Amino acid sequence: MAHEKPDRRVRNTRQRLRNALLELLREKRYEAISVEEIIARADVARSTFYTHYIDKDDLLTGAHGIFAENLDRQIAAHARQHQTASFTGLPWFHHIQAQGDILKIIARDPAMSLTLHTLRAIIRRSVEKDLQAHTQEADRSGIPFSVTVDYVTDSLISLIKWWVDHGMKETPTEMDEMFKRLVLPGFASVLKVERESNGEN
Repeated sequence: MAHEKPDRRVRNTRQRLRNALLELLREKRYEAISVEEIIARADVARSTFYTHYIDKDDLLTGAHGIFAENLDRQIAAHARQHQTASFTGLPWFHHIQAQGDILKIIARDPAMSLTLHTLRAIIRRSVEKDLQAHTQEADRSGIPFSVTVDYVTDSLISLIKWWVDHGMKETPTEMDEMFKRLVLPGFASVLKVERESNGEN
């Protein structure tokens, strides 16, 4: 089991740094937080911080940052546990709810723009994968696949931003219902064109 120790140390160190930044975000604006403060709060060496992260932006939104790592894990878990023929935004809304406290804190902070930018990239990858399970990239609808992916992704991001800005009073299920009512009719029409072109009922 000795080979697991380095991985465990890495996970623990990253978690301490993430926790330190989250604590500081509850106390001050993101732009006022320095790497030195994060290091002091996490009680790690400066060299240790830079072993894991390029800067505080990377800690917030990088591949192993606060939001990206959690979202990737949740989407993967949802995909394993909820194989379904329907397209849904529910796992993203559950993730946002789980991060709700900190998102509310940074809703008016420059950190929110960074977070949304990162979330969009992650969500787009997942949307693309999910849509490929329901349609074909070389579709016959006349609408490029990438346009459909961007449309669905940006609709989700808009709903997430609205949700955070308005205090996240709605449940993830209620937000997913909004998403389905606003977005899925258009996507369903694209899918219908494809199925008809393929001779499906």
